[in-house]
Amino acid sequence: MAEVQQNDGGGKGKNHQKKMTIRVDFTPMVDMNMLLITFFMLCTTMIKSQTLNIALPSNEKVDNVENMSQASADDAITIILDAKRKPGTMIPDTVNGKVVNEVYYFDGKPLNGEDPSNPASLQNFNNLQKAEFLADEVNSAGIPQARGIRKIIQDRNKEVLKKIEEYKKQFRDGKIDQAKYDELAKQVRRDENLKKPVIIIKSTPEASYGALVELLDEMQINSISKYQIDNMEKIDSLMLIDYQNRHHK
Repeated sequence: MAEVQQNDGGGKGKNHQKKMTIRVDFTPMVDMNMLLITFFMLCTTMIKSQTLNIALPSNEKVDNVENMSQASADDAITIILDAKRKPGTMIPDTVNGKVVNEVYYFDGKPLNGEDPSNPASLQNFNNLQKAEFLADEVNSAGIPQARGIRKIIQDRNKEVLKKIEEYKKQFRDGKIDQAKYDELAKQVRRDENLKKPVIIIKSTPEASYGALVELLDEMQINSISKYQIDNMEKIDSLMLIDYQNRHHK
């Protein structure tokens, strides 16, 4: 509480003015602060943190370690992340100090350790294509249409996405709850009877970390259940150089 104290300063003169001292007692504010802190603690909404779910390998014993990451040539698609090069050089190009990323892909398994002169390697040289990270485009009906590398991934995982879309519609219509939808979607991703791709991701040292994170996000967005990050091989670098020499003249 505020308290006013008068002090005449010991003067006795006729024209002497009395001085007033104001003192504010903040002791009651302590109780008020404690009440406010308690109020905000009880009324605060706890927000669940948004994190990226990553499927980690299990601790179960694997009998055939060599075939653990093998995929058939029909199901495999190899994606290579690289940086755009300055014309006539191998120096990464930048815009506003940031590396300009490029993404390449080809259908089939990577030829790790293979001889670049064999027919299979030459076929991959010819199959290597370039894509881009593009946002979805809305058509005349207002429906988003995938483009770039997202469309390529979706085309190869369309059976899984079609089944998951059916459950999404049931969830939007209120026929199933979130927990049931998550369970059904997980079962679809694990269904071995559906045709689904196995994506092998590779990255050159010049590609940015952000490009790799963006590609991993695409795995989650498009419900890819089988993907792995592999090391760049000599033949991968040769394919990139060959493509860039043929198209960046």
